[in-house]
Amino acid sequence: MVGVCGNEKDSDVLVTVDLNVTGIEVIIESKLKKMFGKLMEKAVREVLSEMKVENAKVLVQDFGALDFVIKGRTRTAVRRAMAGKEVK
Repeated sequence: MVGVCGNEKDSDVLVTVDLNVTGIEVIIESKLKKMFGKLMEKAVREVLSEMKVENAKVLVQDFGALDFVIKGRTRTAVRRAMAGKEVK
């Protein structure tokens, strides 16, 4: 089950969540990874914890999004993955 949310525009993020894995893996792709990568990962992990997700591979393709955007896109991608839909 895979869920996708977001787009590749400035100040946005594309989040892909795959629930068919064991454990949590967060992959960050961003020009700003050196400065903000840990904060991006923290935002994703907070959402996964809030939603009680224990197994997920999350790909975050960042284009300058703020943390609340990353969290919102992650929540929606997780919901879509749980619903079994691969919708953008």
